[in-house]
Amino acid sequence: MEVGKVIRDLRTEAGMSQEELAEKAFVSRQTISNWENGKSYPDVQSLSLIAGHFGTSIDELVKGDLPMIAARIEEEDARAAEEDVREFRRNTAISSSLAIVSLVVAGVAFDHENWLALAMCLLVYVIALYFTFLVEKAKKKYDVQTYREIRAFVDGKPLDEIRAQRVQRPFAASVMGKVLAGMLVGAAVGLLMVWLVRLF
Repeated sequence: MEVGKVIRDLRTEAGMSQEELAEKAFVSRQTISNWENGKSYPDVQSLSLIAGHFGTSIDELVKGDLPMIAARIEEEDARAAEEDVREFRRNTAISSSLAIVSLVVAGVAFDHENWLALAMCLLVYVIALYFTFLVEKAKKKYDVQTYREIRAFVDGKPLDEIRAQRVQRPFAASVMGKVLAGMLVGAAVGLLMVWLVRLF
C-alpha cells in the first residue's frame, strides 16, 4: 500500500515523529505505524486530517493505491453479486415449493372440507408470495426482466448484450399486478385441484 509510504515520507520531511502525527490525526502512534508498514489503511477522516496538516490532498495521498482500491471494490461487488445470486436462487426455490405445497394442501382441504387446513394453506401461500416479492425485488435491483436475463444473472454472466436486445413494453405490469395475477392463477389452479380430487 503506497499511502503508508507517502505518509512516512511526508512525516519525515516535516521532521515529525509518529507520536506527533498521531496527535494531529487523533489516532494512536501504533495506528500510524500500522499505516506506514502497510498493516492497515487509514479511513477517510484520518486521510483528510493528514492531507490538511501537510497541505496536500487526499488524492495525492492515495493516488498510488487507486488500482488496488479499484480491484478491492471490484472484488467486493463481485462477492455481493454472487451472494445476491445465491439468495435469488434460494428465494425462487422457496417460493415455488411453498406455492406447490399450498396448492396440494388446498386440494386436500377442500376435498375433506377441513377449514383449518385451508387456513394453513392460505398462510403458506402468503409466505410463498413474500418470497416471490423478494425475487421480484432482486429482479428490479439488477434490472432483470426477461427469461434470458434471469438465466444470465443466475449463471453470473454480463447482462449488457441481452439488455440491448430487450423489447420495450409500453405498459409493463407492475409488481403488484404480477403478484395479483399470481394469486389469481394460484386460486384457479387450487380450484382445479379441488375439482380433480373430488372427481376421483
